[in-house]
Amino acid sequence: MKTHFVPRVNQLDSIQLDNEITNLLRQQIQNVLQVLPPGLLSHLQPEINLVLNSALWNFSIRTCYATFGQQMLSITYEKDQLPVEKLAFHYFLTTILPYAKENCHFRLTSWSRLQKLIQLAENALVLFNLVNFFKFLRTGARPTLVDCLLRINHRSLDGAKRRNIGYSYMTRELVWAGFMELLGFTIPFVNYHALKRKIRNVLRLESTHRQNERVELNADTKCAYCSERVILPHHMGCRHVFCYICLKGNQLADSGFQCNVCDYRSDTFKKVVVL
Repeated sequence: MKTHFVPRVNQLDSIQLDNEITNLLRQQIQNVLQVLPPGLLSHLQPEINLVLNSALWNFSIRTCYATFGQQMLSITYEKDQLPVEKLAFHYFLTTILPYAKENCHFRLTSWSRLQKLIQLAENALVLFNLVNFFKFLRTGARPTLVDCLLRINHRSLDGAKRRNIGYSYMTRELVWAGFMELLGFTIPFVNYHALKRKIRNVLRLESTHRQNERVELNADTKCAYCSERVILPHHMGCRHVFCYICLKGNQLADSGFQCNVCDYRSDTFKKVVVL
């Protein structure tokens, strides 16, 4: 095994880490810009991204010959393969070109011919990236199109160490996903309202309802279910007043619905008439 061999998975993981770091920094910048007056710096979004990408490139590739994602995985580029000219070309490909494309999309939207050319170039890059990815899977070197164009390779700083992979986290995720799927399948079959009524009947030993009680309705009366001001007051035979929507909705959801205050049960309900 080669001393500085870098597994394919490490190279791909470094790319994902770089994307996550960039997205986190962009999100932080967006949070800061939200404090400013609306529209103050929105017209400078391409330049803000250019400054961010330039700072990331300067403190990673230029100084350490490795991106931040590569540094986290103890990967670096071969220094002798990145002279000053290649460093400048790398900066142009990874920072200046994305800025030019974003600037055209942001400010030159009326130039239809230019937009079509940019779209064709993006489609071609997608195709080239796909071809390069299959080449990377076969050779295990140069996972990005920029690496292929500059002909630069990765090397490991820790030597040819075997990567330890733990599956405990994956196992927990699979168990949790299976449990969530089970809940998503069974919960719709559970009548929540009927279950709540049965539990309340078990906990409440006797009913507080008394026959021939008069329904009371005044300016301070609140719905017995939602505890808000009564809208279209109705009652089901006891003295407690419900909103029409609250009472009708509960009876449709649970045929055995009881008054949640006194446990009175009735299949019908009537409008409260103020005398």
